[in-house]
Amino acid sequence: MKKYIVLLLSLATTAVIYGQLQPGFQKQEYIDLMMLSAQFGGEEYAKEFKPDAKYRMVYRSPEIGLDNRWDLWMEGRETAVLSIRGTTEKGESWLANLYAAMVPAKGEIQLNTNEKFQYNLASDPKAAVHVGWLVSTGYLSKDILPKLDSVYKAGTRNVIILGHSQGGAIAYLLTAHFYALQRSGRIPADIRFKTYCSAAPKPGNLYFAYEYERITQNGWAYNVVNSADWVPEVPVSIQTMGDFNTTNPFKNAPKMIKQLPFPQNLVVKSIYNSLKKPLDKAQRRYQKYLGKFASKGVAKNLEGYVAPQYFESNNYVRTGNTIVLFADEAYYKIYPDNPDKLFSHHFHGQYVYLASKLPDWGQETALALKPEQVRANTLNGSWQLNYITGIRIAFEGLYPDRKPEITFNVSEGTVSGSTSCNFFNGKFKADGNKLSFDQAMAMTKKMCEGEGEQRFLEALNKVDGFKIPSPGSLILTAGDVDIMSFTQP
Repeated sequence: MKKYIVLLLSLATTAVIYGQLQPGFQKQEYIDLMMLSAQFGGEEYAKEFKPDAKYRMVYRSPEIGLDNRWDLWMEGRETAVLSIRGTTEKGESWLANLYAAMVPAKGEIQLNTNEKFQYNLASDPKAAVHVGWLVSTGYLSKDILPKLDSVYKAGTRNVIILGHSQGGAIAYLLTAHFYALQRSGRIPADIRFKTYCSAAPKPGNLYFAYEYERITQNGWAYNVVNSADWVPEVPVSIQTMGDFNTTNPFKNAPKMIKQLPFPQNLVVKSIYNSLKKPLDKAQRRYQKYLGKFASKGVAKNLEGYVAPQYFESNNYVRTGNTIVLFADEAYYKIYPDNPDKLFSHHFHGQYVYLASKLPDWGQETALALKPEQVRANTLNGSWQLNYITGIRIAFEGLYPDRKPEITFNVSEGTVSGSTSCNFFNGKFKADGNKLSFDQAMAMTKKMCEGEGEQRFLEALNKVDGFKIPSPGSLILTAGDVDIMSFTQP
């Protein structure tokens, strides 16, 4: 087995149930994609992992960025598999990992003399991601998008993004990037994404994780971890007092300490500083060596690369809904701990072995769902109005301060929300793509200005169906007419 990390980012359609991409973790789907992932491991490594005959490789990219490369596999017209190589034995490939300072999750980065990468991986200004893997994402996405356009024109609509090891980290960022491109119209709205991040290190901070988990919730993304593997534990995380939410007990700690009586204030101040200052110092050193210093190596490999402004944090967290491949006694008999073999728990074989021991609960659960349940589950969560039909007043004039919102709880059959002025709650029924609301909803009785609330309630009373044209997009219909559309805020 070659001593380098094989990394993958796979893009594929999965088994389709009732014409839709199936949510939920599927053991066999994951194992099949790992077989494709392993094909970057060299001849001896790859022959241990035989891809299913239904897959056909149609493209291999040149080496780009920080020694990145990807293969395009096809399964008929419906399935596209994008397998992306990550870390190799080359220094520039490892540099992508070591370049571990954080940058804002929204911005622009100068990749080389001629190319800039604009990205919007999260809207929260507190969200930040790993800069080395962001650079790789920028190069890869440029080469991926034309191929994605081609397979879409050939009929592909369902897309699974899979990454193993560093590829898992890239999979997080690429998923967030693709959702943003979909919201902007660059990627077709009727593509459904699903993501598996396998053996993945931590891609960013807590606020990136929050948004990633929000846009992929309800069974559309998984983080697969071998409990014996150290790679998912990196990068090293440093949490400082500045990494908490705005409202927290530490923000005003110095002021509160001053208000304590003497000499208690001196004692508490000394304790507080002894905890805070080492963390701040460690964070600055982290940024210095794994940011500013590492960027010089990147610039040597990518002519014209300009290091961005770094984010003042290195609070890396595990991201996504986690599937634990638990290393038990039987596993350790086959794959024992070995300090001389750092990746003895990290390669494809170890992950496939543990995944094969999982029960088939994901597939069984999905197959047990009725078509109407599969469809209704896509309603779950909160939605904000961005269009309403039949109104001559401009939408912004109709809702100048606050837009109507609606929240579905499918398991309980309840709905709640805001008309932009008053709050309401009640019951709803979903059957296939049919939707109806209980007319006897409870609602507050605040006096409201303008016509916004009235128009919203009138439209809501007409609703008899719904459509989910793309992740994060909801259309409510009356007959064949789209009368309201919503996005997930």
